[in-house]
Amino acid sequence: MKKLFKILGVLLLTLVVLIIAAPFFLQDQIAEIIKNKLNASMDAQIDFAEVDLSLFRAFPDARLSIDDLSIINNAPFQGDTLFYGKEVKLDLPIGDLFNNASDPIHINELIVNEAVSRLYVNEEGRANWEITKESPNTAVADTSSTAGFSFDLKHYEFNNSELTYHDKSSKNKLVLSGLNHSGNGDFSLATSTLDTYTEALVLYSLDDIEYLSGQKVRLEADILMDLENQKYTFQENQAFVNDLELGLDGFVDLEEDYTMVDLSFDTPSSDFSNFFALIPETYRQNMEGITTTGEFIVQGMIKGEVDDNRIPKMDIQISSNNASFKYPDLPQKVTNINIDARLKNETGNVDDTFLDIAQTSFNIGGDRLSGSAMITNLTTNMNVDLIAKGNLDFNNLKQAFPLPENTDLNGQMALDIAAQFDMESIEKQRYDRINTKGTASLTDFVYMGEALTKPLNIQQANLDLSTARIKLKDFSARTGNTDLQVNGTIDNLIGFMIQDQDLKGVFNLQSNSFDTADFMTQTEVSPAQKANSTTQTSTGAQTEEAIQIPAFLDATLDFQAGTVYYDGLTLKNVSGVATVRDETLTLNNTMTNIFDGSIGVNGSVSTKGTTPTFNMALDMKNLDIAQSFDGFDMFKNFVPIISALNGKINTDITLNGSLDQELSPILNTLVGDAFAKILTKDINAENNPLLGKLDEKLSFIDLDKWDLSEITTKLDFKDGAVQVQPFDFNIKGIKATASGRHSLTNEMDYTLNLDVPARYFGKEGANLLSKLEAKDIENITVPVPVSFGGSFQTPKINVNLDTAVKNLTAQIVEIQKQRLKDKGEDALGGAIDDIIQGNNPLDGIKDRIRGNADSTRTTTKDSTRINTTKDPNKEAEDKLKETAGGLIRGLLGRKSTEQDTTKTQ
Repeated sequence: MKKLFKILGVLLLTLVVLIIAAPFFLQDQIAEIIKNKLNASMDAQIDFAEVDLSLFRAFPDARLSIDDLSIINNAPFQGDTLFYGKEVKLDLPIGDLFNNASDPIHINELIVNEAVSRLYVNEEGRANWEITKESPNTAVADTSSTAGFSFDLKHYEFNNSELTYHDKSSKNKLVLSGLNHSGNGDFSLATSTLDTYTEALVLYSLDDIEYLSGQKVRLEADILMDLENQKYTFQENQAFVNDLELGLDGFVDLEEDYTMVDLSFDTPSSDFSNFFALIPETYRQNMEGITTTGEFIVQGMIKGEVDDNRIPKMDIQISSNNASFKYPDLPQKVTNINIDARLKNETGNVDDTFLDIAQTSFNIGGDRLSGSAMITNLTTNMNVDLIAKGNLDFNNLKQAFPLPENTDLNGQMALDIAAQFDMESIEKQRYDRINTKGTASLTDFVYMGEALTKPLNIQQANLDLSTARIKLKDFSARTGNTDLQVNGTIDNLIGFMIQDQDLKGVFNLQSNSFDTADFMTQTEVSPAQKANSTTQTSTGAQTEEAIQIPAFLDATLDFQAGTVYYDGLTLKNVSGVATVRDETLTLNNTMTNIFDGSIGVNGSVSTKGTTPTFNMALDMKNLDIAQSFDGFDMFKNFVPIISALNGKINTDITLNGSLDQELSPILNTLVGDAFAKILTKDINAENNPLLGKLDEKLSFIDLDKWDLSEITTKLDFKDGAVQVQPFDFNIKGIKATASGRHSLTNEMDYTLNLDVPARYFGKEGANLLSKLEAKDIENITVPVPVSFGGSFQTPKINVNLDTAVKNLTAQIVEIQKQRLKDKGEDALGGAIDDIIQGNNPLDGIKDRIRGNADSTRTTTKDSTRINTTKDPNKEAEDKLKETAGGLIRGLLGRKSTEQDTTKTQ
């Protein structure tokens, strides 16, 4: 007996080991079988990341888990994803693990998590899910077996998935998102009941018009399955659209050539509260406690055959008669509500489907609004015939409907319009085929809310719909400091209202006063955006809001404004043409007066991206420099030295770059150039540290004598710096050339080259040069290089005296060389000594030639020079250089005894 137990123990242990080890040996084989079966039976690319097999998780079945299963279409939908499942779990009998590759695998349970399925029908009517390969030997398909699998399901579920059906040929689109669906039954039986649960958010559109936009649909239904005859009948069920309950009855019968549908539905109750149940929960936050009277009924039937050419006949009706509702905290009722709308098809031909809104009307206080519409050709070129009329006092509206917090409305609206059009004419903008008539108007309309910083008061606005292009007449409005008078034409008001088209038109605008701060929107600026922006500092209204150019506008605006307030600036006599398109404002031939001059503007501003951008050309004429410096931070950063000038300036500026949330330039992003012309002779260095320091360093120059009139220069803006090209000006006979660059943090690297005439050398200069001929003295100028570093507030100025001394010495030596080149080097040395000592060098030369006694002095001097080891010419030049250095230091206001050849501060 003990031996028997030992044998049984060994067998049991071996069996456990085999059960545990089997998946490791079999899963690769099973994965290969599954992949081969799927690819062999489908005209698509099937793949997955990995397969895991467990014999315990679904015991007595085996659990096969497939990760990242994908089905990718071949032509004509090459590369499209038909199906993707993050995780697919299949439960199958353990015995099927040992089947041959040709044997089917039986599936008892299917679980799919986070799947995405996209079903497409192209313009030619081909469907992307038609991927099953036809077998020439199979006359009748086996519906219980697909792609080598036998589905004997007892349970299945799809969790957190998405299904899209898009038929481009009929312009139908259905999207089920957040889809959770499960079923319990027995697909191995010929007849059984399937217990199902389904929930999803539903979006449905036809011809680009949304009829369902995220409604929550829920269905709990028992479905009698007759698998032998492919007939599915609704038994006990409960359906909800948002919170509107519907009861379903009928069946779906799958025939070989068509599908027979016979379904009916209605609301179990007829209370008008059903109307509010249709509204998505997001928009029902303030509806608690609403009281209603009257009825609201949804009922319908869908019956008939469905194939490639036919749809079921249908009659779906929504109706209400003499209903009312009232919010608990508001005094006014909405009464006499009547709704009569019907979606109908009486033939089974899809083109014969129509929507008839025979009447929709309601009263608010003493005001009544009503409308009707007939919409035909729903699936092709939709035709619309609509009428709307009524009057509305917005004071009654806000007493019947709760407005958003901090929002107020007042004024009156009158409406009496009719329109007939087809959607093709709207899409292709064939306005001559759109028939409208009637009028619409606003009177004394006042809006207060978060969309604008100041109340908007529209005194009058009239629309005339009697022509193909709708006329805007007598639009008069005011908000904050802004007044507006507008008239013009609107090309596509209907397309704008019903098809998300941009509003197109041509308008004329006049304003006595226009303040851009009055049109701020409520987009907040993030701290990161603020921290990363070096911008023009606004002196106007401070705000945390962002200006956005409307994305829905495609309009041309011819405007004139007496005064415009923008970013702390006051612009006078503003006129031009503005085009708004694709979130971009383009200005053409815009003119304004400012700072006692004028500015012409051509360019664009775009708020389409995350960071607004601009590209502008500015033509500035006769601007007062002092006012411009105070008003433009751009001037303060680009040309800070301009603050010392009094007078006028002309400049042409071309710039592009980024803008902050108030549409002011972010200076370190700017790229462009400028041509500037100064129209002034007056300099005030008192408040300019740079010029004050320069005046101190160059004492021989009187800044009051600077002549900057007619100066023209070019500036380049790039990489957060300003590059100034060389330009010349005159300082009381001294030619000056300036060039260099500075950063927008005012760190500078500039050079000022001064050509100083000899006459500026004063008394010492007269002694040094008095023995030279007048024409030689007239031609002598000394270049004095001056370099600027540091910042404009704490400048560092370097004057290179060494270069100036060498240059003056070289000029004097060269003059003497030319005059005495035939008299010998000794004569040149003596001539230089004479210049230093105030003697006439020509006298010594003449005495030597004549052989007079005076020549002994020269001869002795010369022999002395010859007998020394020093070069006589070099010794003379050194003496001359020392004298010239003392002269130039004296010229710059320094003591002549100083030996430094370069002074720095």
